[in-house]
Amino acid sequence: MPTTTDVSPSGPKNAWGPRIDLRELNDLYSPQDVKPFTPPAPGIDNLGISSTDTFMVPGIGEFTVEFTGYVRVARSRPTAEDWTSSEVYTNLIDMCMRGEAPGIGPIVVTLNPEVLSTGMLKTPFRDMDKVQPEKACRMAVAAQFSMPQLGKTLYNKEPIELTIDNVRAIPPAGNPGEGRIYQVLPLFDRTDPEGPPAAYLTGLKFSMGNYITEATIKSVAAEGWCSDDSSGCS
Repeated sequence: MPTTTDVSPSGPKNAWGPRIDLRELNDLYSPQDVKPFTPPAPGIDNLGISSTDTFMVPGIGEFTVEFTGYVRVARSRPTAEDWTSSEVYTNLIDMCMRGEAPGIGPIVVTLNPEVLSTGMLKTPFRDMDKVQPEKACRMAVAAQFSMPQLGKTLYNKEPIELTIDNVRAIPPAGNPGEGRIYQVLPLFDRTDPEGPPAAYLTGLKFSMGNYITEATIKSVAAEGWCSDDSSGCS
């Protein structure tokens, strides 16, 4: 593990990668000047996000949901000063998205508070000899899906791997991304975690938005999307 990635003294008990020490990081809101092909100083990016998720619920059927919301992503100090060889480690520390589907009702997506979602941005090995290579971004996400109309909160035991290619700036605002799911990813009911899957995530595409204002995040909180303290949203 690189020494440039600090270990946080607190947070979820389990983690799918390196923890980042948040104590010295500044929250970054809109507007920000993001320079292409330049390793940025560490910080916490407050970004908009949208996604299209497809679910299969046994006994109900398959449905597709359009989600919108925000994420807060902590970034480590780059491992090098040059763009090509630098690596940046990330922790997804907050997420709040909302969508709705006929027959299912509203769905709120937040972080699983028991598992830290982690990732990194790195130049692919095959592109290391290029002058200004594009980086690849990935994040292993532990999420939970609240479906109040069904009286269920579902979560994934296996990572949802979010990936973004062709990254020319950090953060990769405006870039489209994909959830790497092989056919199905099981989702389990919080009230019956050892039981059979209660639903399956079968597809996911997303777009990382630009920096948003602190007022935008506060307005989402005021609307009560993520009012449950255990949801992982502020």
